[in-house]
Amino acid sequence: MKKIYLLLIISLSFTMGVYAQNIVRVYDFDVKMGHASDVARNFADYHNVERKSGAAILQSVSFVDGVTHRMMFAGDPENWGPKVKKSDAEWEAYLRKQQLHTNRGGGSMVMTSLMWRMEGDFDKCKTSRYWEIIPEEPEKYVKAREKFVKAIGDVLEWRIMGLSSIDMGGLGGTHTSLLCGSDLNDIIITGRKIQKTKAYKVYLEERGNVKLIKSYSANYIHNF
Repeated sequence: MKKIYLLLIISLSFTMGVYAQNIVRVYDFDVKMGHASDVARNFADYHNVERKSGAAILQSVSFVDGVTHRMMFAGDPENWGPKVKKSDAEWEAYLRKQQLHTNRGGGSMVMTSLMWRMEGDFDKCKTSRYWEIIPEEPEKYVKAREKFVKAIGDVLEWRIMGLSSIDMGGLGGTHTSLLCGSDLNDIIITGRKIQKTKAYKVYLEERGNVKLIKSYSANYIHNF
């Protein structure tokens, strides 16, 4: 399936679980003023193809210095990439086109997907908020989070949540979590509702200490 979140990513037939075999490669970059539509068109021309697994995603990014856009490639590392391999010449031509519209790269990271709540309507999820964090006790944190996300299903409704470990790169955290919504306002309002639940108070007690490194948001442009 082509649809994922997110940061995102896993077949919609799953609801919650651990998928250590799925990885997400993230590439941040800065697009020149007025060139966003060119970057989006070039991305679609090259990446709108059938993939062996996972998806190719283009997002616009807010609240990260020096980053305006993000490319994300997700899937099974043992079954990676497009079904019909592109030639080296096609890849080089694509890079040359994109370089005309970008100032510089803004960083990158490789993540392993740990947990995803895919229950709901992915088509309504147009925006994601990310929290890059350092849990003091990662195993305890993941267990508490899984219990928490299941407990707030009635508040989340169609919205999607995810959790990944950061294996390389990033902004200094070891994990990143996300909440998808229709827009940033929707995510903020949903977050306030979640914080009023009993499940949230239990989650804070059971997860252990967590250090927040960075919070930011991204809007979906393409998801192939």
